[in-house]
Amino acid sequence: MRYLVVEAHPDDMVFFCGGTVARLIEKGHEIYVLTLTDGQQGTLNPKYDTTEKLADTMRAEHAKACKYLGVKEVKFIGLMNHFLENTHELREIIVRHVREVQPGAVFTLDPWNQDENPDHRAVGMATLEACSFAHMHLFHPEHLDEGLKTAMVAKVILYKTDQPNSYYDIAGTLSRKVEAAMAYESQIELMRDEGVHRLAVLEKSHPLFEGDFAQIVGGGVQGMAAEAGAQAGLEAAEAFHVRGLGILENIKELIGGLDVE
Repeated sequence: MRYLVVEAHPDDMVFFCGGTVARLIEKGHEIYVLTLTDGQQGTLNPKYDTTEKLADTMRAEHAKACKYLGVKEVKFIGLMNHFLENTHELREIIVRHVREVQPGAVFTLDPWNQDENPDHRAVGMATLEACSFAHMHLFHPEHLDEGLKTAMVAKVILYKTDQPNSYYDIAGTLSRKVEAAMAYESQIELMRDEGVHRLAVLEKSHPLFEGDFAQIVGGGVQGMAAEAGAQAGLEAAEAFHVRGLGILENIKELIGGLDVE
């Protein structure tokens, strides 16, 4: 089957569902990625004195990680991060790409996760809506005039969710997820710097931030996978909320339920 991952920032896919993506690819599925922003404000490092410099770095990091996992294609849209809203314009971009890729299922962020990042909420809801309408020929008919076809998406797989109804075993691909995460050196640096400065505001410090922080991040990724796995009796897993589209959501129990595959 063909899957599309829609993400707000270049590192969302790898950190939130990279193990699942790696395993699906191993099993012969095709994975396409739509990256809506370049994460071009996500730094405290003064060497990035323009958004363009950080955007170039994050695109390169993301391309490296996606290639390592075996992603079929990653498309960068280049919108400004921290400014995304669930608008008709954003939805049209996603509908267009869904019609280009023709996926059977789409991964995206859970828009109901009480997430403090507005990009995550906006992308999750816009993607859910786009997948609900992409099969209708009167919805953005200009796409059809350009030669695209409507697309029927069966289900949306929400990651970074606090209401999981499906767990995917990634014990065999967890090491690949960790290795792919290491490509995002600019964001590992940001995690460390934010941690140091937030503690400083509280007049505190911690040796956690004084050593090789990449190892700390890798250990965190492994710990989160173990925690999700424990909920499903697995060694390591990623958690999702799988939502059927249209009538499939209402009859999913009658058809044996819906899962990642």
